[in-house]
Amino acid sequence: MTSNLTETETVHVMLLIAGGHQCELSLPVDAPLLQDILEAIALRSHPERSQPNKLFQIPMEDGGPTLYFPSRSIVAIATDPPVSLPDFSTEPEPSQSLQTATTPIVIESKFLKIQNFLNEVDNQRILNYVIENQGEFEDSKIGIDDPNYRRSKIFYYFQEFGDLIKEQIQKVIPQVREHLGLPPFEISEIEAQITAHNHQHYYKAHNDNGDSETANRIISYIYYFHREPKPFNGGELRMYDTLKLSETLYSMPESYTDIPPTNNSIVFFISSCCHEVRPVICPSKNFLDSRFTLNGWIRKA
Repeated sequence: MTSNLTETETVHVMLLIAGGHQCELSLPVDAPLLQDILEAIALRSHPERSQPNKLFQIPMEDGGPTLYFPSRSIVAIATDPPVSLPDFSTEPEPSQSLQTATTPIVIESKFLKIQNFLNEVDNQRILNYVIENQGEFEDSKIGIDDPNYRRSKIFYYFQEFGDLIKEQIQKVIPQVREHLGLPPFEISEIEAQITAHNHQHYYKAHNDNGDSETANRIISYIYYFHREPKPFNGGELRMYDTLKLSETLYSMPESYTDIPPTNNSIVFFISSCCHEVRPVICPSKNFLDSRFTLNGWIRKA
């Protein structure tokens, strides 16, 4: 153990788990649970080694239920202070312990924002449509039932506008791929949904392709539309940078870029990037004053 990381020090850990769940906890640096989590992450860069799928059990705060998840569902981990991962390139010495991490490479998040994506008529038509269909919106859900992780409303049935946004996206995909540094790929599907964020709604840090059902999502997009002048504050899209810990291992640091929601604009980014929706402040609390998005994912065949 180095002088910068004593055996009595507490490590703050943030876990991103497949299905859009985030778990934060504080552990002693020599806690077996911390060792097991780091080992599960480190083993992914050594496919030649056996990788048992451990079941983690973490009590939630305030005496809530215990969170159960398999080790293979961990999407990313961030620790403060930084700690190094176990080195499986050689057999560890019996006395081996956590060391201060070497400086990782920070890869800045990439995104493309296009203003005035639709014409003014279609932009207003979509807004009018969702306001008229307020009763069709339902509470958002995630893979793990945690009402404190995501708060918003979702609407799935809007074929006319779904076709419109997909048609426009097809026209700019070459530009999007080039900007994001992605090679050409065959598209199997462009998904779409409409989301409404009203007062104190948010979506904590997650990525969009962290499990087997979403693994072929390559590009995420968010089209913004709302009343003018903008009747809410907040609701920024926070794009986190990525820490490259090794050739095959990545994590999420504390550096990020906030992208404000702008009417009739669209943002594209790589689906594996960690991101969140910052809390929305909508003083009127009226549905028609919400932060509306027509958002979705471009899947690779």
